[in-house]
Amino acid sequence: MGLLGVFLVLLLLGLPVLVSLGLSASVYLLMNSSISPEIMASATYGGMDSFTRLSIPLFILAGQIMMTGGVSRRLVNVAKMCFKDPVSGVGNISILSSAFFGAVCGSSAATVSAIGGIMSPEMDRAHYKKAYTAALIAAAGFLGILIPPSGPLVIYAVAADQSVGKLFIAVITTGIMFTVAFIILNRLICRKWVEAEGLKPAVDDGEKVSKLHTLVDAIPALLMPLIILGGIYGGIFTPTEAAAVACIYGLIVSFFIYKSLKLSDLPKIFKASAISSANILLIIGVANFFGRVLTIFKVPQAVATFITGISDNRFVILLIINLFLLILGMFMETATAIVLTTPILLPLVVNLGMDPIHFGIMMIVNLSVGLITPPMALNMFVSSQITDVSIGKMVKPIIPYIAVSVALLLLVIYIPGISMWLPKLLWG
Repeated sequence: MGLLGVFLVLLLLGLPVLVSLGLSASVYLLMNSSISPEIMASATYGGMDSFTRLSIPLFILAGQIMMTGGVSRRLVNVAKMCFKDPVSGVGNISILSSAFFGAVCGSSAATVSAIGGIMSPEMDRAHYKKAYTAALIAAAGFLGILIPPSGPLVIYAVAADQSVGKLFIAVITTGIMFTVAFIILNRLICRKWVEAEGLKPAVDDGEKVSKLHTLVDAIPALLMPLIILGGIYGGIFTPTEAAAVACIYGLIVSFFIYKSLKLSDLPKIFKASAISSANILLIIGVANFFGRVLTIFKVPQAVATFITGISDNRFVILLIINLFLLILGMFMETATAIVLTTPILLPLVVNLGMDPIHFGIMMIVNLSVGLITPPMALNMFVSSQITDVSIGKMVKPIIPYIAVSVALLLLVIYIPGISMWLPKLLWG
């Protein structure tokens, strides 16, 4: 357990996660002369050298192309067709748009940025409180990784050696459940707020456009998740090839159909994608080295022994694991947490009889809650930048969304059928 202690001390000293992982593992390894230091290079490179891992930068690039190429605006227009409630309509449009955009980009931060930039002004015009607007956009943003394709699920699939396709299918029900719950919660909050203050926010009709025109205009955007998921499940291409197809399709749609993308936009898109991809892949590589050292010194077995020593009750052990993940998600970036904890926790939950696919969904949902829970709260940081609302003001209005998310997380944990019924239906 000394290795984890060194890692935590380095984090508390303010070193970046990447440096803390690599430095703590290197120091601990060099103290043991019986193990070749060559493992540092081989494990780090091996963590990044994978055909499946190539899908991560490609999905990130596809999301950037779609965000810049006008796809998000079309998805918002489709969402507007679904809600006419003069009180909660704008907020519900933001939530549903986030789910739609998540089906395109698979990134939580990108969803907050794209949908928040479009919907924040509309929520202001509808007299929504700015703090609530920022909180709603941040909360709805993590639907971006609960609707496939999901970047974090790809990372988990690699770390746990599981099927990306099965994980994508398994998370669909969970993503829909969270989307519906957030829509209901927003409706209840808006109704209470309007009754208390006498305000009547209404959707700004703006330019009248026929529903048929809106739907036809959005067809290329709506086809993207169908092409990605249909190709994977139909055996036409692998997840990595699907990510490449998504990039090509996104460029064709943005350049030739929507005509919202210019050649001058490409350098900016490629730069943003490269920076995000490099950050994630470097963390994955160094975390793989850190995990290898953990395995050499039998830290996973020690953690498993510690947890099972607290209780031998399956439900209690799962609760302890999820509390640990919730706390971790408050302080650590999602990709890092997945790569770091999967080798430690997966053998433990498998011994409890939990399906690795179910555990993956549980982990992703758990860490997603961390995206809207301070102090880390990546989605709150992004939303704060977009809406110009301080994080401190967002805390109170986002608490109901955190509470609902935790309640739904408990359902995901203790009712495996929520995640597993679709995979079992398709694969037995």
